[in-house]
Amino acid sequence: MGLFNFRKKNKDENSNQKQVTDQGKYIGDLEKTAILSDLFNISHQSRDGEWKTNFLSHVAEASFACGQPQILQGPDRFPYFNLQIPEPNRPFQCYVVKHIIQDFILDQGIGIAINANKGQPDWVFTYGELINYYLNEEFYSPIPKTSLPKEETLSHSEQVLMGQPSESFLPAKSRTVIRNFLTQQGINDVKIMLMSRNYGGEIIQELVSNLTPSKVGNDHYEVLSRYLKWFLPNHYSFIAMDENSSFKDNFELL
Repeated sequence: MGLFNFRKKNKDENSNQKQVTDQGKYIGDLEKTAILSDLFNISHQSRDGEWKTNFLSHVAEASFACGQPQILQGPDRFPYFNLQIPEPNRPFQCYVVKHIIQDFILDQGIGIAINANKGQPDWVFTYGELINYYLNEEFYSPIPKTSLPKEETLSHSEQVLMGQPSESFLPAKSRTVIRNFLTQQGINDVKIMLMSRNYGGEIIQELVSNLTPSKVGNDHYEVLSRYLKWFLPNHYSFIAMDENSSFKDNFELL
């Protein structure tokens, strides 16, 4: 199994990049852009919780320009759409985060980097964080306080609910993106389900796959789990379970 062959060339890649280039004009909020510009003048070391709150409250609707190249490969080897604060008094094609998420980000499985031309980007959104905005109109949702296991085991007396993730939990377009990524890694038989169970009085929904350490190997499991989290909202629990368990009928192909 080839290990994590990022951005593997395929016949659709050129058409995908043309699709990004050919997007029509958007209308953003230049006042929010000005606020972000002021925020970005604050050094990274001085950016506190208040800075983050201000940033997140303005970034979705602000007007951005697109840098060149349009899509960058980050140090994590994932692709990012390259947005920048527009230069003063110069015409630019406007991009608005909340609109491009649904127009092409969701389909193409890319994140967003803001002001990467500065060397250290002012902010980076993973694909999963952008999914969360698409679903919940916020980039970050509260993370469950309960510490969850890596590989799932259930007692016979425990009551759980099993099913398939709904469109409001994991959109079909995102399932396709994740499936294509795994296919590039040589993994073609991924199965998932959604499990809801009680952890210490807190009801937790867990996205369950059949990619257990025993199936893919311990080393592959650790790396694969880390990379798959890039595709999911931060607060999602993603765990593994043997597909031949008593819940095997609830698994379906990704």
